[in-house]
Order: sequence, then C-alpha cells, then structure tokens
Amino acid sequence: MSDIRHSLLRRDALSAAKEVLYHLDIYFSSQLQNSPLPLVDKGPTDLLEEFLFQVPKERGAPPKQTKDSVRQVIFSSLFSPQGNKADDSRMALLGKLVSMAVAVCRVPVLECAAFWLQRTPAVFCVRLARALVDDYCNLVPGSIQTLKQIFTASPRFCCQFITSVTALYDLSSDDLIPPSDLLELIVSWIFEDPSVLQVLMMLQGHLTEKNLYGRLGLVPFDHVVPLVEDINRLSDELNPLNASKEIELALDRLAQALQVAMASGALLCTRDDLRTVCSRLPHNNLLQLVISGPVQQPTHGALPPGFYPHIHTPPLGYPAHAALPAHPALPAHPVQTFIPGMTFPYRPIR
Repeated sequence: MSDIRHSLLRRDALSAAKEVLYHLDIYFSSQLQNSPLPLVDKGPTDLLEEFLFQVPKERGAPPKQTKDSVRQVIFSSLFSPQGNKADDSRMALLGKLVSMAVAVCRVPVLECAAFWLQRTPAVFCVRLARALVDDYCNLVPGSIQTLKQIFTASPRFCCQFITSVTALYDLSSDDLIPPSDLLELIVSWIFEDPSVLQVLMMLQGHLTEKNLYGRLGLVPFDHVVPLVEDINRLSDELNPLNASKEIELALDRLAQALQVAMASGALLCTRDDLRTVCSRLPHNNLLQLVISGPVQQPTHGALPPGFYPHIHTPPLGYPAHAALPAHPALPAHPVQTFIPGMTFPYRPIR
C-alpha cells in the first residue's frame, strides 16, 4: 500500500479518490477469492481516510498521544464496570481515589473522574456520588468546604457531580432528600458559573445547524412527568407550613425551565401534554402562560422565516411541519408580555 500511497500523493484530490476506489476494488476482489469474510487491513483504511475523506496525515509519523488521553485510557481501563464480581471492589477503590483527589485538589484525577462520570451508566455514577456525599457531607462536619473549593480547579468534574447527585436524590423518601449543605454547595457553584443552566439557551443554534431542531428531544418528556409529580407532592407537604412563597418560587422556576427547554428545541411536547401533567399543581401565573400561551422563540439567523415554535412539532419519527406562510389578511395584534423583560408576537393557540 505504501507504493500506491506515493503515487496518490502526486495526484489532485478527485483523481486520487478515484484511484483509491479502483485499487480497493482490486484488493477486495482478491480477498473475496480467498475468504468469504475478508479482513480489512489498516492500510486500505488509511488510504480511504486520507484520500477519500480528506483526513490529513502526518507523513511517516505515528499518531501522537497526549498525556491526558493516555491517563484517561488507563483510568477507564481500571474503573470501567465489567459486570463481574470485581465491580464492588473497583467502585470502592474509585470512591477512595476520587475522595482523596478532592481533598488534595488533584486536578488530573478529577478530570479523569469527570470523563468517567460522563461515559458510565447512571447506577455506577450514583454510587460514586453517594461515596463523596458521605465523605464530605456526613462524616466530618464542615468538610464540605473542601468540596466547594474544587470548582475553580475542575468545573467539568463539578458539572458531572451535580448530574450524579441529581440522579441520587429523587425525593422519594427522607433518605433521598439532599442535605441542606449539599444544596447550598450546588447553588453556590451555579451562581459562580451559571453555564450548567445557560447551555439550554445555546441548543437551538446547534440543533439548527445539524438540522435536528424540532426533531430531537434532548430533555425526554418522561423525565418531566416525575419532576412535576415531585413538586406537586412537596407543595402538598409544605402547604400547612405557610410556605406559599417557597412554593410560588418553585413553580416559577419550573415554568422558566419548561419555557427555555421548549423554545430551544430540547423538549418536544404539546400544550395538551403539559396541561395534563401540570393540572394538579397549585395555580401559578407564569406556569399558566407557559402551558397555554405561545412560547418565546429565541432569535436565530439560521431559522427559516415564519418558523413556528417547535412545541407544535410532531414527535420524533414523524415528518416536521413546513414553515407556516404569512397571512396578510390577519390584523396585527399588540405585543403581549410573557416574562418580565421578554415579549413575543401573538399567535393563536392550536
């Protein structure tokens, strides 16, 4: 294959691509004569990548591995669950390692742990989160300050830790309600860097570029249902305690999260679905606007003119609606207030 590659380097891109396909046809025809299941060698694959898919290659140099990538591969090979008896020992050792890394602020280990949390099934992420919560929230009073300080050292680990903690505490019992110290810690992280939250506002642009806006729901509606049920149950429990302000604030936050998730294309559902799910919640003006009125659509230049908010888009698997044509005969309606500081053009509810 090296001789073929040298000859291809002297050709233009189109001619080289045609030549690669010609040589591969000869190569695989020869392979099929010797075996019904030919093996694909690395040489042909490299030629395809370089001359057909235009992936640049370093001439005569093997691919370089950074220390970070090597470290992550080793970390993954050590602690990725294998579904065998060693998993319990593996998880126990991982919990001690990450806990020690938090204590001494060892950034490389925290970064590896962040990638591990991102790629590992939730049941194991929850076990690691529980070990850290036990070490820094339960065993030694005041030690949570040590956990708080790692935010500037490894924001990626903190982000993945928040996700794991969310999966750990589902509010189904007293044991599964997060400690107040832990809640204050997470709130302080979010206030310091609200990008855990602002990422939803960036989704519309990315989904539009990939032609997935209104087609790919990144926030499953099935996850919204238990969240609303938890809020409803907790509001019932807090109601006798004169906690109306706290309940109102929780409902405001829910409404804002739903609005942003729908407008950015992360949550695909109909208003009827939302009305059904939220019907048992206490009345909240902002929430009523979200489930019954038009959704604020963030401005994005890549969206076609007249594109209607995706909340009316059919579920995944069905063809998306075309943009609604303008109707010059309809009278202009005044701009309505949706959220303080935000406006939207009036559109009829379907």
